[in-house]
Amino acid sequence: MLGLWVIPTPIGHLADLTLRALEVLRSVDVLWCEDTRQARKLLHHYELPARPLRALHAHNEHRVLERLFAEATAARWRVGLLTDSGMPGISDPGYLPIQEAYRRGVPVYVLPGPTAFVTALIASGLPAHRFAFEGFFPRKGQRTYLQRLQNEDRTLIWYEAPTRLVQTLALLQEVWGPQRVGCVARELTKLHEEVRRGTLAELYAHYAAHPPRGEVVLLVAGPTYHLPP
Repeated sequence: MLGLWVIPTPIGHLADLTLRALEVLRSVDVLWCEDTRQARKLLHHYELPARPLRALHAHNEHRVLERLFAEATAARWRVGLLTDSGMPGISDPGYLPIQEAYRRGVPVYVLPGPTAFVTALIASGLPAHRFAFEGFFPRKGQRTYLQRLQNEDRTLIWYEAPTRLVQTLALLQEVWGPQRVGCVARELTKLHEEVRRGTLAELYAHYAAHPPRGEVVLLVAGPTYHLPP
């Protein structure tokens, strides 16, 4: 039966793939992948049978989506959609194929699973009852962007490149003040996982002296939040 199965994959530790995701990976006819090499690695790790892989990523999705849907529709394929890590559509390809599936009347099935920013939020210990995920920290208009969010009381969350983290922390403490509370969650679920809480000044001082590596999630609590004594 033709359908699109959205399959979240581990954000680091391969053992975090769910039993249902394994079941779906065994049953789909084709995989649309952000990176076919990563998909092969996942299939090999779990000794899953080979099946057709089609590259679908941010640089080609506008160009190839029509062809991929035509191929899957003609063959009545069950399609699995996966990215390199985490939930497709969250700062990764996924939005466009899901929208196109609905436009064509193709059923969409989404499996629950790992998402780095949710894992980081809970690990941070910062208020989680109200939060806003802002995607990747912007590259342009940063000061204006931060001034607009200065009094936002929700916990704010971004993905950030490790090479930009120190610069971003410097700007955050300059605009929002050095005593604002934040957290850096790095390499989640991996061997060198780190969750570091503190004021923006403390976080800046640490990472200026110890340049980070790996994937980074940056969180900042609202201005009324203070670390417990």
